[in-house]
Amino acid sequence: MRNATVAALVYEFLFEVYRKMDLDRAEGWMQSLSDKDGSLREAFDHGHLSCWEWPAGTLQEIGILKPLQPKPLVFGPYFYPVLTLEECAATDFSKFETFDNYCIAMFSFEMLHSHFEHRGEVNLSIRSSRFLDAVARRDDIFLIEDNGQVRFDKPRFNEKVMERWNGGLDDRRIHPKGGD
Repeated sequence: MRNATVAALVYEFLFEVYRKMDLDRAEGWMQSLSDKDGSLREAFDHGHLSCWEWPAGTLQEIGILKPLQPKPLVFGPYFYPVLTLEECAATDFSKFETFDNYCIAMFSFEMLHSHFEHRGEVNLSIRSSRFLDAVARRDDIFLIEDNGQVRFDKPRFNEKVMERWNGGLDDRRIHPKGGD
């Protein structure tokens, strides 16, 4: 069994958050909201879509996304990242490296991936430049074909992640080793 690290998956989620924020900014949908100290911050909005909720939840549980105060009469799941991608790449996430956390992170990745996939293909043009080496080549859920195309192996995902998910992973939140 080969698993990508939780840290590598976390980096991919943060990459996606920043990518979505860039797209929202380009479309004029970006909002700035106050944090708990009253400072304005650009908001990541997962829009109550499960494909974004799971990765955002993983990042929030690890402490990379923080909630923002909603504007009066505005309802939304607004967060801001507390790390840059460079800081995320340099951060030690070893306290989160457990198989259960891996399963939660990979489930979160699958939720995000399924939103963008076509016939199991992983669209490398929207993944980070680290994805191929840090995730796909290190995890047996991904198949790398001779032409360089990466495929998400759904049967392997079901066998490895969903078997644990359905077989006793009752608390589906990321926790530090030995923590709550």
